[in-house]
Amino acid sequence: MRDQTIFWIIISIVSFIIELLTPTFFFLSIAFAGIFAWLVSLISNSIIIEIVVFLVFFFIFFYFLRPVLYKNKKDKFNSELLIGQSFYANADIDDKQGTIIINGSLWQARSENSQFINKGEKVSIVRIDGNKLIVTKEI
Repeated sequence: MRDQTIFWIIISIVSFIIELLTPTFFFLSIAFAGIFAWLVSLISNSIIIEIVVFLVFFFIFFYFLRPVLYKNKKDKFNSELLIGQSFYANADIDDKQGTIIINGSLWQARSENSQFINKGEKVSIVRIDGNKLIVTKEI
């Protein structure tokens, strides 16, 4: 085997391993491009052609495949997924302060529209303002 062939195999394997550790799809693009460069290295003796093929396929995968893969990931932060869900007030909640326990974590909360919510009442999360959940009393 020629040195270039081994080089492209190593680039692809290392990139796949890094992608497994840091799922950003950046290193996946490098790995796929490395595979195409490796295939070209089997039939070509020109490192220039292999590098051009690598760069072309890297940009194709990075600019076209990466956005498609990212669409399948959730676009929201975990806290944003709480909007619309219902929980029970851990303490009295007014328009300035209060708390809710969600999955064992204590969250700061305030009521919307100056409502007063008693401890133990069911609330619905309307939105997130900074690090506070804005809630309304659920009827």
